Amino acid sequence: MKKALISLLSLISITAITLVSQSAVAAEQVNVAGSNLQLNGISVHSELRKEWFLAGLYLPSKVTDADAAQNASGAKRMQLKVLADSLSGVRLKRFWIERIKNNNNGQDVLKIAKGVRNFATLMAQNLQASDVIDIDLVPAKGTVVSINGSEVGVVDGAVFPLVLNTWLGDRPPTQEFKDAMLGSQPAVQYSDLLAKFSSINPSAARVAVFDSAAQEAAAEEERKKKEEEEKRLEEERKAEEAKKLAEQQAADAAAQEQLRLEQQRQDDLRRQQEANERAQQQAAEQQQPPAQVVQQPVVEQVPAGPTEAELNSMRSQYTNAIRSKYVQSFAYPLKEIIRKYAKGGALRPRQGRTHGDVSVSLEVDRDGELVGGAVTSGSGEKILDDAVSQALFDAAPYPAMPKDLPEDTFKANFTVSIPAPQM
Repeated sequence: MKKALISLLSLISITAITLVSQSAVAAEQVNVAGSNLQLNGISVHSELRKEWFLAGLYLPSKVTDADAAQNASGAKRMQLKVLADSLSGVRLKRFWIERIKNNNNGQDVLKIAKGVRNFATLMAQNLQASDVIDIDLVPAKGTVVSINGSEVGVVDGAVFPLVLNTWLGDRPPTQEFKDAMLGSQPAVQYSDLLAKFSSINPSAARVAVFDSAAQEAAAEEERKKKEEEEKRLEEERKAEEAKKLAEQQAADAAAQEQLRLEQQRQDDLRRQQEANERAQQQAAEQQQPPAQVVQQPVVEQVPAGPTEAELNSMRSQYTNAIRSKYVQSFAYPLKEIIRKYAKGGALRPRQGRTHGDVSVSLEVDRDGELVGGAVTSGSGEKILDDAVSQALFDAAPYPAMPKDLPEDTFKANFTVSIPAPQM
């Protein structure tokens, strides 16, 4: 009896170990948009000594350096399994924006500013332990964010490399984390983390939460599309009315001109007839004074909207407003400049190193939200150019566009002067 019990317990243990092993092996491969990916690395992401996520990086094939991971073609996946009891959406949104800014060139972030902010908004979800977040790069679709198996949104595919740099860039969570993502960690540690990774799955209740959220997101997207269509139709209606008004005004003006010309012709005929009659009269001295020409009132055309000069003035004033908002967000990168150029504790100002002019191009939508931008002419010092790019990103949202401007988005081009630091 005792031997039978021992045999049964052994069988149960072996079965359990086998199931865990099979689950772990399954976790080493995933399929994203029809592409089979391999688990390249796995590690714990901690903040302030508190475990937040158990993170896994999936690539088409295993690599050992960051450039190879970035340059790998095809689908990719960054998967995060929540270890913390809870994480607030507000904190996560701020976390992702800061991580992206800290690990990427400022100009690269500015170029797709709207995509970066949209990504951070998608990640602003209140999470609980065992929730699973997938950040997928899907060719021809973009960067797809899913939570507990439900897609919550898609942003520009160009955002994914910036997000991946939060793990593999110059300032990862830790150097050990980055090394692990690139496959450099003890085999025992990898096996333990893989077993834990494969065991974390969301509860049915949490799956339902984000399934509903996905449905609501789809409804919201449909509502936005409907609003945009209504807006488009309204703009077309207004444009058509403006066109008809302009045509009517032109027709009225033409009719007035015809009336004036006919009146003038009648007056000319009358004056000629009177002149002939006076010539036949003997008393030339008593000629009647010529009939006064009846001046027709001049019909002044009222333009349908602001003149081109007025629109240009609005654009100039709006560009100045955007520039003023940027100035409030700019912070001179003194520490970085001192670290690079100060010698013997002294920093000698020099054009193209410590100060200079930077020309920028910025695009905002009608609400003042940043669409994108770029440094079109640099100062000569990348540190200064990056500081300008970061300030342009941080200054959003900008003031809303003047309602009389006809454009859907506004492109502002201006030059900012970065003065030498006062030491």
